[in-house]
Amino acid sequence: MNPKESTKAQPVSPYLSAAWPPFEHQPVSPYLSAAWPPFEQKLAAVLARLEEDQYLILSVKHSDRFVQFAGQGSFGMRAETTSNSYLPKSELLNDEQIEAMRASGWLSPTGAPDESTPERDPDGSPNFFCDFPQPVPYGAIARLTVNTFAEILRVPHPGFLKYEAFDDNGPLLFPSLGLKIPKRKEVIETAESTRQRLLATLREVTNLPNLEYDEDDDIVIRFGSALVYARITEDPLLVRLYAPILSGIERGGALLTRLNDINAHLDFTRFVYRNGTVFGRVDVAPVPFVADHVVLAFMQLCSIADGIDDWLQAEFGGQTAFLEPVTSLRKH
Repeated sequence: MNPKESTKAQPVSPYLSAAWPPFEHQPVSPYLSAAWPPFEQKLAAVLARLEEDQYLILSVKHSDRFVQFAGQGSFGMRAETTSNSYLPKSELLNDEQIEAMRASGWLSPTGAPDESTPERDPDGSPNFFCDFPQPVPYGAIARLTVNTFAEILRVPHPGFLKYEAFDDNGPLLFPSLGLKIPKRKEVIETAESTRQRLLATLREVTNLPNLEYDEDDDIVIRFGSALVYARITEDPLLVRLYAPILSGIERGGALLTRLNDINAHLDFTRFVYRNGTVFGRVDVAPVPFVADHVVLAFMQLCSIADGIDDWLQAEFGGQTAFLEPVTSLRKH
């Protein structure tokens, strides 16, 4: 799902709290399919099963029009429906449809997609939206949804809809809706697509929006006294994170023993010696690319590298990435 930017709850408007639901006693127009009322009941039952941080999207086949729902636990449920911000020119809502959205109880979008983000506008949305506190009126939400599709968007039959549902653990199945689940195209990771995903992930975790690859195809980030590099290897395809810990030191049995001892106590990061330098390194498989896995590996390498360089320098000498060498307490 692209839950179109906003799933944060806001207080229900005075209009909704006083008059909701506006269509509770108004049947769907008789010229529409008789399949809508049974679908409304099925939808209400499914919505009642949505737990916190679970999402359901109903969308019109071959269209960008949708109604989506976010379970919010003790905060209730948020529902959103398409605004013109997400519609192509051929599907834009006309003035009559926009007014009908408002009259049916939807709150108007509070800004454009780049304005009404969860960070900038946590109580708003770039879509038409409604927030329902506990106890959630699932029947009323289902009725609003059916009226939105049938009356406003002029979808003649629920068979014209498809659905997608998921949470952090993956897709959710609600066969009782009787709707088709869209087939997802298999995502094929390439070196270039992985490069872009890696860059976006590190920009977000470091809060450095101007981060870029250098001429050696590395992303270089300073963390304390350490310098951490991120790159993509192609054969095999891997996200490789590495950091030079100490440079200008000689290979020796004591150094290798110490690195082996360190490696024995770590889950992912490994320390190796190469050409006078001790490196910390961790590889992450990018198929599928899971940003949280990359972030976890990156943060572990950063924190270990920043803490271990001074300790190893004190024992074996050499130079850290940024600090002048300290007097060695034990040099081999």
